[in-house]
Amino acid sequence: MAKQEKNLDDFFKKVDQDPKNPQKSKKKKAKDVDPNKETTFDKIALFFKSNVERIRSYSTRNPDKDVSTFRRRLRVFYKRLLKRASDRFSFESGVDILDETSVLYRRNRVIKNILIVTNLVFLLFTVIGNENPNYIVIFGFGILMFAINTTLKRIIKEQPRTLLKQQMAMYIASVYIILASFGVYIKLRVGVRPDELVDFSITQAGYALIYFALVVIALYQDATLLRILFKWVLVLMTIIHVTIMYPLYEYADSLENLYNYLTQDNYYVTVDIFLRTLVLIIFNIALYSSVAIGEMMNEKRKEELIKRRDMETDFKAVVGDVFDVISVFNTHSAEEDRTSAHRVAEIASRLGNVLGLSPNVCTEIFDYSKIHVDKVDNLSILEYEAKEVLNEKDYQVIREKTILGSIIIKRLQLNQKSEDIIRSHFEKTNDKTFTERMKRIQRSQEGQIILMAEMYEILRQPRNYKTALTHKRAVELLETEFKDYFEPYILDRFIKYSGEFEDYYQRFKLKLA
Repeated sequence: MAKQEKNLDDFFKKVDQDPKNPQKSKKKKAKDVDPNKETTFDKIALFFKSNVERIRSYSTRNPDKDVSTFRRRLRVFYKRLLKRASDRFSFESGVDILDETSVLYRRNRVIKNILIVTNLVFLLFTVIGNENPNYIVIFGFGILMFAINTTLKRIIKEQPRTLLKQQMAMYIASVYIILASFGVYIKLRVGVRPDELVDFSITQAGYALIYFALVVIALYQDATLLRILFKWVLVLMTIIHVTIMYPLYEYADSLENLYNYLTQDNYYVTVDIFLRTLVLIIFNIALYSSVAIGEMMNEKRKEELIKRRDMETDFKAVVGDVFDVISVFNTHSAEEDRTSAHRVAEIASRLGNVLGLSPNVCTEIFDYSKIHVDKVDNLSILEYEAKEVLNEKDYQVIREKTILGSIIIKRLQLNQKSEDIIRSHFEKTNDKTFTERMKRIQRSQEGQIILMAEMYEILRQPRNYKTALTHKRAVELLETEFKDYFEPYILDRFIKYSGEFEDYYQRFKLKLA
């Protein structure tokens, strides 16, 4: 007996067939590694996973329980504020990644927002980085920042929006943030007093701004841009190391003095410059590798998205054609098909009932028996054919329609199978090869139940190759000529309750009339 409940997807699936060579299959499984075997690393990973889930569930449990209205509103306001901030600094917020102009436009906007915050940090450093700040320099620096940001905003948003403009904005923003970080560091370094530890710490923080600038440039995910700019960064950093950080030019009157200064008197200077340069190079290698990997992944994503959209176009075309064929097939003598399908549904669901199937399965058999006439109007996808790009919701709707179309096609296959079997009998073309081929089509229990009701319906109706048969003659043919197409217990139950099925046939025939 088949299982009592079935899903829509597996209702018409074929019965799984036994392997052709059980011994060979058994040996192959024995050689394979047990996928359920747990190793030591699996246990360690499971331990960490369980603890992380426990901490996460603890941190998210009932956040609104026993919380005042004010705190709840404050929390909602905080979430909205956080979402707005994340949207301003999010790269993939509604961007078509195949459109290079749109992608670079979005990145430029995000970088511009980062520059606004960075400019405030730069100004803060220049103000608090010295005991006696030069406000004229700070004001001039602020004017320059304002001019750069205004220019960037105009270039980025100017219509028509072109790729060339967005690239120009990218170059301007990248060069600006590098030069600004160098300027802030030089300003802090020149104004520092060696005896003041706080000033020295702020200077080191300013030095870190140069690395921050490289990270911001890396957000463009352009390996070529990063590679070119790093060459200039390395040159400028070397100049700063030997002029601003350590004024080696004071000892460059002769090579001997410079050599003695770097190797004997102040060996730590050589080590410090070497280590700073080495760290900068290593940092850039790691950053460049990350950008190169991200750039490669973006290209792969673009290729996959192009393939997916091509497949979506073909998918819509094929699905539309299939649905059109189904509609045309059902349009022919539609009212007769609907009447016949409802009679078949009544008989098939009753046959399932006498076979001991659950009420849910009998209801499913009833619905699936007439699904090709009741649900065919739900297959239209005209509203999606005009769309060049399908979103996930559209794709899910079409997928559900495709599943429905697959079920309808399988139902029509049963209809055609019953017609072919009966026609071949009356035309004397039903040889052994034909019988075996028909038996392989939808041999599940539910499929045979619907096929039985369908063949009974066809035998009772006139066709161009036969006249309408009586109930008695139809049952005789099912018992003698068509028994090979059914499991014995299904045929036995149909014959045993054949009188009841005759009543169902006549009653429903009169009801529709």
